[in-house]
Amino acid sequence: MMKNERRGIMQTVREWILDRMKYKRKYGLDRMRVLMSLLGNPQEDYPIIHVTGTNGKGSTIAMLSSLFVHHGQRVGAFVSPHLIDYTDRFLINGNVMPEEDFEIVGNLVQQAEATLIDEYEPLSFFEIMTAMALVYFSRKKVEVALLEVGIGGLLDTTNIVHSTMSVITSIGMDHEEMLGNTLEEIAIQKTGIFKQNQEVVLGKLPIEALQVAEVVGEAYNCDIHQLEREFNIEPFEDGFIFTKADTRIHIPYLNLKGNYQLENAAVALECFLRFEKKFQLPIELSAIQESFQTVTWPGRMEVVHQSPTVILDGAHNIHALKRFVETVKQHGELEAQHTILFSALKRKHYIEMVDYLRKELPEARLVVTTFEYAGAIEKTDYPHSEIEFVEEAQQFIEKYISKTSDQEILWITGSLYFISFMRKIFIK
Repeated sequence: MMKNERRGIMQTVREWILDRMKYKRKYGLDRMRVLMSLLGNPQEDYPIIHVTGTNGKGSTIAMLSSLFVHHGQRVGAFVSPHLIDYTDRFLINGNVMPEEDFEIVGNLVQQAEATLIDEYEPLSFFEIMTAMALVYFSRKKVEVALLEVGIGGLLDTTNIVHSTMSVITSIGMDHEEMLGNTLEEIAIQKTGIFKQNQEVVLGKLPIEALQVAEVVGEAYNCDIHQLEREFNIEPFEDGFIFTKADTRIHIPYLNLKGNYQLENAAVALECFLRFEKKFQLPIELSAIQESFQTVTWPGRMEVVHQSPTVILDGAHNIHALKRFVETVKQHGELEAQHTILFSALKRKHYIEMVDYLRKELPEARLVVTTFEYAGAIEKTDYPHSEIEFVEEAQQFIEKYISKTSDQEILWITGSLYFISFMRKIFIK
């Protein structure tokens, strides 16, 4: 294929995908099953670890990926949303999908959709992304794939796979309009990824959600491993100590910051150990330690500027925001040294989130802003006239950096789409 021909397909694929972002996400798996059959059911070519949870999915997948890479295994990861480009969603050994592969795989899915179009509605954006991931991983012959649920689990597009293991990182209130208004209802959706006779790893869940997980797990004859029951973690200096019945592992350093990452690390390590045991693969302590020492995950407690320090952290719901606040409080005295720049989507509980920040971090300077995204909050959405609001986040940041002392910290938090918008300013 000539270079200019590849570029033409690329534009066609990107225009097709961009057009589908206008479509409302569809729930139900029938169309997706037919699509994957037309594509040769590539999801059956490799074992899959299916990961859901209100928060912590991406960080857990990043640590799992690092563990597999450091043990010499070829690992694919499908994550969302993307922070810079569509290709960020598709990773092989931590590397984003090359544009040429994006063209080829996107074109395959586009051609398959053309066969469906007479009997089914057009594919949604997330259906396209999921199908591309599953095809890509097959073409690249991964030895294991890590699949992040979009929303919920039971009716999520990713649930067409028959996974080897399932993981629930956490359960809290989010996406209530789609998942339900109680923890039990949300747990029913998330445990919908469980499959017959599989191993399941759970993070710390509220009792209402845990009870649902145990009932569903028993119905599917799952072997459930829960944090603080079958395995534990405790902080130790800059790292942690992981323990279970017959195992004690000391990790001297964890590269992902925030105490909440310890729980994600425990879930990732337990899942990895279970997977390796299932497939009788060797485990090396030094490789485990190095995997945690070097792991990175964009947009989660990510330092993007020094002197003054600027930190990005996607805390897009109240559950995540509480953990964000815990981390901020660990940075010592807050008097006039910390500024928080926040934005969110209108469909989120943004007023509750702002009120929480004001209550928990009264000494910090709180600045609310908007960003270029359909549904992003605006100044008129805030009932509190005393809250500092800026229309141009980039101008605010540039002024802050030029006039602020090196000892101060700017925390940028809120919607993951806001974090994506902000990250593009710092990561050229």
